[in-house]
Amino acid sequence: MARPATRRLGATAAVGLFLAVYPANLQMAWDWRHRTFPLGAAALGRLPLQYPMIMYALRVRAEA
Repeated sequence: MARPATRRLGATAAVGLFLAVYPANLQMAWDWRHRTFPLGAAALGRLPLQYPMIMYALRVRAEA
C-alpha cells in the first residue's frame, strides 16, 4: 500500500486478506479456549485488532 501506483489495489487486497483470515482467527480462539492463559488471551486478543486494520485499509483505498 506504500507505492502510489498500486495503493488502491494493495489496500483492496489487504481488506480481502483481513476478511478471509478472520474466520480462521475465530476458529483458533474457539479451539484455544481451554489452553493456558497467555495462549488463550493471544488468540482472543487478535480478534478486535482486525477491525482497525480493515478500517485503515479501507481508508487508504478510499484516499488512493
